[in-house]
Amino acid sequence: MDNENHKLPEGWTETKISENLYVTHIPQKQIDEWKVQPWKKDKVTEILKKDGFIIKPDGRSGTIYYVEKERLCEIEFEISGVSQFDILIYFDSLNKWSLPNNTEMHISEKNDIRKELIIWLEKEKIRAEL
Repeated sequence: MDNENHKLPEGWTETKISENLYVTHIPQKQIDEWKVQPWKKDKVTEILKKDGFIIKPDGRSGTIYYVEKERLCEIEFEISGVSQFDILIYFDSLNKWSLPNNTEMHISEKNDIRKELIIWLEKEKIRAEL
């Protein structure tokens, strides 16, 4: 892009693909920092000490963390706009363990987590759409 009107953060690069199309390359270190920031705020190191679910809201959205034997997955949700649900959970996008380092999640693990999540939501009296 025109360097006079557009300045990229340090370490970022841009490749011109066509007249009006650019691809921005962000260093992996920056991407990792973006991932770590919410983990620090949510105190994930503490969450990892106990198996099960914990919910961490952040405004109108948030994360439900699930821990199993020091493995961690993140289930994103948002506050519902309809009265029949408290939250809307994006369960279908869950396909990897966040720890250890984006390990593939087997379909049987995902199905087990879904069953456990439904039981946990009922126990916590959280009305959710999965």
